[in-house]
Amino acid sequence: MNTVSIGVITMDGPAGVGKSTLARRLADALGIAYLDTGAMYRTLGLRLGAEAADMDDATLRARCAECRFTLENRGGGQPVLCCCGEPVGMEIRTEKAGRLASVVAKLPVLRGELQKAQRAIGAECSLVAEGRDMGTKVFPFARHKFFLDARAEVRAKRRYLELEARGALNGATLEEIQAGIEERDLQDRNRPVDPLRPAPDAHIVDTSDLDIDGVLRVLIDAVAAAQPAEDPLRPAGTARSQVPVPPECIHLFGGGRPGHDLLTEARLAGLSAARRLAHPGGIPEEIASGLSCGLEGRGTLFFAECPVPQGAEGARTALAAVQSAAACVALSFPEGAPREIAASIR
Repeated sequence: MNTVSIGVITMDGPAGVGKSTLARRLADALGIAYLDTGAMYRTLGLRLGAEAADMDDATLRARCAECRFTLENRGGGQPVLCCCGEPVGMEIRTEKAGRLASVVAKLPVLRGELQKAQRAIGAECSLVAEGRDMGTKVFPFARHKFFLDARAEVRAKRRYLELEARGALNGATLEEIQAGIEERDLQDRNRPVDPLRPAPDAHIVDTSDLDIDGVLRVLIDAVAAAQPAEDPLRPAGTARSQVPVPPECIHLFGGGRPGHDLLTEARLAGLSAARRLAHPGGIPEEIASGLSCGLEGRGTLFFAECPVPQGAEGARTALAAVQSAAACVALSFPEGAPREIAASIR
């Protein structure tokens, strides 16, 4: 996991505003971890059900203690949110899970237990924490705080398209989804315990008329501007990607000699990706001269590595370079061959 001293970045806002996508992309761009606290509430909502509201405090606290949340590295890339050692899956990404999350989120005991778990995770590494009370309650002393908002009809349209793309609409109409979002807003903003509101020192961003890239640019620039001068925004170490090479594909690399084979193609693909993201001044020298591709484990593992330049843009460009190099290799494998790409900044 990255050791860059960015600390905790909080990202709060109502349902359907795009927090999950933006928090994940911001974490990727900065080379730090991503903590989806809404997924924690959804998980407990599904595990405990609506009857959690009728449990006495001791029972509810004990049931919460049975669900131990952690961020775990699973084969490279971003750490994965796990509950009792098992990755939290797509079963929580339903309207039912969202409704149950809103029910259990009203319970002071449950909120207190999850907030302790969230602080414990945040004490271990730099991360982007996404939720509804991150900046006001869980991490009130975070250096970087954001509150995202958007009009209800815009959020409903986004959620409708997201569910439609996943085949998870289950007959829901746009009107029903908007009504659900407005009901959730009312509950979240008016609950007696930790209501949804911006922290006094939060950077408020209205995403209604911005695309994802536009909002991401606002967030990255705000983080960079708030970093102390003596603590440059620089992920530590090296960007690296890797992909296992099936035995029948080792010959594609010409014995691993650079210059005439797939290693050269992979490096060129990585530089091309970096060029698309680079500022008008061109690819950072660290990437242009430092991107290398090779084989390990007697040819069974392809890797791409390059130094990470200073700044959030440097991290994003370096990751894009090594990921594109690995993708070039994986796409050269025959159909049916495994294509498991892992990438991280170390």
